[in-house]
Amino acid sequence: LLLNGMNIARINCAHDDEATWARMIQKLRKAVIKTGKSCKIYMDLAGPKIRTRILNKGAKKGKVKVKEGQIIWLAENNTGFDKDDIVICPNETGIIGLLKKGDRVYIDDGIIQAEVYKIKEDRASIRIVRIAASKKQIKEGKGINFPDSDLNISSLTSFDISVLPFVCEYADMVGYSFIREKSDLLYLHKVISEISDKEPSIIIKIETPEAVINLPELLLEGMKSEVFGVMIARGDLAVEIGFERMGEIQEEILWICEAAHTPVIWATQVLETMNKSGMATRSEITDAVKAGQAECVMINKGLHTIEVIETLKDIHQRTSEHRSKKRFIFRPLKIAKKFIDETSQTHIH
Repeated sequence: LLLNGMNIARINCAHDDEATWARMIQKLRKAVIKTGKSCKIYMDLAGPKIRTRILNKGAKKGKVKVKEGQIIWLAENNTGFDKDDIVICPNETGIIGLLKKGDRVYIDDGIIQAEVYKIKEDRASIRIVRIAASKKQIKEGKGINFPDSDLNISSLTSFDISVLPFVCEYADMVGYSFIREKSDLLYLHKVISEISDKEPSIIIKIETPEAVINLPELLLEGMKSEVFGVMIARGDLAVEIGFERMGEIQEEILWICEAAHTPVIWATQVLETMNKSGMATRSEITDAVKAGQAECVMINKGLHTIEVIETLKDIHQRTSEHRSKKRFIFRPLKIAKKFIDETSQTHIH
């Protein structure tokens, strides 16, 4: 990876534990010494984990079949339900009481769309509107998004705070998940200052509608630090704001960060199909071109990671002749030059 161009290694604190992270860092440091290539360490805080937990029917298997139009339940416990009721716990206390009738609910990266049907004291029924998959099921541990609901959940969880001493000791950068407003950023600074004298550079992850709305304020606060960055976390962001708005919003984030002289990480599903199968789709290639407008591109792990890195390098080297980040250079086009040269030769003869 280092020899092919990786210069930042990401560790996701939502997975594994400190012992595993330490082994990753040890392996990376050995590779840095062996290759002579430098590489920064970036650690993502997990943030609030709103994930599916199946409480009733399907709990033993960890999955349950559903269908469009069906009514299922959101609840924190299994009390008072019939054995055939489908009951999903959002795995965070207090969420259900904040929901309103008609609020949208997305499960598994938006594959399942539902809306709140009825609210009771300790539970809410939701009606499944759409299932965009051949296997119509809800599985344990999948993400849940509530884009219309003001959940008022802290972006910095007790688990995040517990791992911050490790992060401060080993990471060059820390990713702040599900940040919403300026006070969230101030709180992270405060907690880190109480834990360690060494503060990693903070990367705020834009993945909620509130973060998009409050981005100018977040940038002004973040720019008080010597080093600071932004990640366009397109996975959750697309679900939260709607897939059809993703193109518009990522463009606006790039432009405002350029004006603020703030580096941007372009993240989530870059050349994803290629990473899994070895061959990219046409639309993925054009998305990879767009990623070149950011300072950094994050790719997921996969069977074909090296090929993905090589492809990205090739794409960005080619497009950099036409454009510097978001500024078009308008150099002579090879297609036009060939036509002009041939036409000129014809006229000469």
